[in-house]
Amino acid sequence: MKVLASLAFRGPRPAALIVLGFLLAGLLLGCGKKGPVRPKLATVPEAPREVTLQQQGRLLILGWSLPLRNLDGTNVEDLVGFRIRRLAYDAQEGCPTCRDPQEVVAEIDLRYPDPAQRIGSRFYWRDSDIRQDTGYRYAVTARTIGDLEGPPALVHRSVIPPPPSPVGLQVVPGDAQIALEWGVPELAPGQQLLGYNLYRRDARRPFPIIPVNAEPLEATHLVDRGLDNSRAYEYRVSSLVRVGDQVVESMATPGVLATPQPRR
Repeated sequence: MKVLASLAFRGPRPAALIVLGFLLAGLLLGCGKKGPVRPKLATVPEAPREVTLQQQGRLLILGWSLPLRNLDGTNVEDLVGFRIRRLAYDAQEGCPTCRDPQEVVAEIDLRYPDPAQRIGSRFYWRDSDIRQDTGYRYAVTARTIGDLEGPPALVHRSVIPPPPSPVGLQVVPGDAQIALEWGVPELAPGQQLLGYNLYRRDARRPFPIIPVNAEPLEATHLVDRGLDNSRAYEYRVSSLVRVGDQVVESMATPGVLATPQPRR
């Protein structure tokens, strides 16, 4: 009985108490530093870059550039295309930023972008289903494998009556070049002519969405050089006009064909 009593009242050794204390302190400190578990960012692209929206006659031209990074900072590697959503609103009384676009109006494949056009890292898409005095807001999202979407790039503007087009486009073919000339449009009061856009296509291909010139043309004549002889080219020209706080492009003139020929 004396042996049993001594065992019953035997306490923990000092060394064990020290080790146990360190373990409890570590657990308490560790628990104090822990917060809610944060989910890892989905590997989806950032919003498309450099989004623009321009009125071209009775069309709206939406443009954007490829995203460069995913939301987690890694490079974009599994991009498959883009999705375009649209919202229509009253241009006079509506609030373009009160609601997000929901109607899907286009799916753009990265490899085969039709109905959009790809030029380098930039994409352009025409919206012909628009109405005058109506505003439109667009959301462009990048899509990856598995149909994961990144955040949207948003842009909006209202549709106004297009300004008049240039008149009397004439072309004169030469050796590896074509000379062009057109007349100044008659603008309404309050409209300011900013210049012209020139569009050119190989007669076997559709017209590109963007013009030949990088900046608006100021003169009403030019010589388009460096062309292939015996190849037919078609030209159109439009006017760029400031109306209030908006820059609007007119409808393009009817196309005119010309074929450069070598000198004899």
